[in-house]
Amino acid sequence: MTRLRQMTIAGLAAIAIGATAGSAFAEEIGSFQNRLNGATIGLPLGAAPPPGIYTGLETAYIDINGGGRSNGQWCVAGAGGACANLPAIAQAVPLLWVPGWTFFGANYSASLVQAFYIFTTCGGGPGGTGNCSGAAPITGGGFVYTNTFIQPISLSWKLGGGWFVSTGFAFTPPDGTRSTGTPNPDYWTLEPQFAISYLGNNWVASANLFYDFNTRSNGTCCAGVQMTNGDLFYGDFTVLYKFGKWSVGPVAYVEAQTTNDTGCPVNSSTVPCGRYLTAAAGGLVGYDFGPVDMQVWVTGQFAQHDSALGNGNVTVWSRIGFKLWGPEPPKPLVAKN
Repeated sequence: MTRLRQMTIAGLAAIAIGATAGSAFAEEIGSFQNRLNGATIGLPLGAAPPPGIYTGLETAYIDINGGGRSNGQWCVAGAGGACANLPAIAQAVPLLWVPGWTFFGANYSASLVQAFYIFTTCGGGPGGTGNCSGAAPITGGGFVYTNTFIQPISLSWKLGGGWFVSTGFAFTPPDGTRSTGTPNPDYWTLEPQFAISYLGNNWVASANLFYDFNTRSNGTCCAGVQMTNGDLFYGDFTVLYKFGKWSVGPVAYVEAQTTNDTGCPVNSSTVPCGRYLTAAAGGLVGYDFGPVDMQVWVTGQFAQHDSALGNGNVTVWSRIGFKLWGPEPPKPLVAKN
């Protein structure tokens, strides 16, 4: 893809999926709020795109291999001891604004993401012990908007030689669908961000890093417990090689809880607490259609702790990105005879 196309995709990285349904099908209760693992894979978040307004659609097909499912329907822990039915599909629509402003030599941008999914809750205990049939029938479900991911500021510096770095801040308020059985949390998440990216010589490489601080739950989620989830670190990693309109390469992500949960009940059977950890690796294929870019990638989980999705869990992703609007290029001056 051209440098312009690379930069356009990079802009969508800042808002790739935000707080989405990775939280909906969470493992350890506190990870409900946070971004879906690997959501910014394939995007050099360190670089800002040209001025304009950008959007797209990202889709995640979660747990398609069904590792650990029972009778074709696997439930993982949800609020109040209910279960979320896997496999599942989550989608997110981003909106990125790049006004062309500069601060401290950096390009400014702002963005938000609204994610959504259709969920099913089942009876039975948490931690994957129930399923959506037999003694644990379906108890509810519906169309759910997640809490909105809002990034009021991101600053990107061009270092030269194809290297870029960026830093930003995002937050997630508890504004999503609030109904019985939905796993949207009732607390806020604050997220500083940092990325370093390389775009040049037919290569695109990036390390996108995030750190989440969570406020205290008031007890309307998390099985009625007023707890605070521990801080979480996220890293999405990409190395792509471009030939013609195609790009391919390895990808990976890691998510690790760095501090303990607080206010967690001891030996609770309905509120799973712990030190959450997942890591996965896979591959990506992208194609530049011109006005629209598309990427598809697959990740397989190879490490976990306090996660209901065991090793071998596979997630398939797709992303399209395009420019909604941009300033018109200056018209050439024509001298009169």
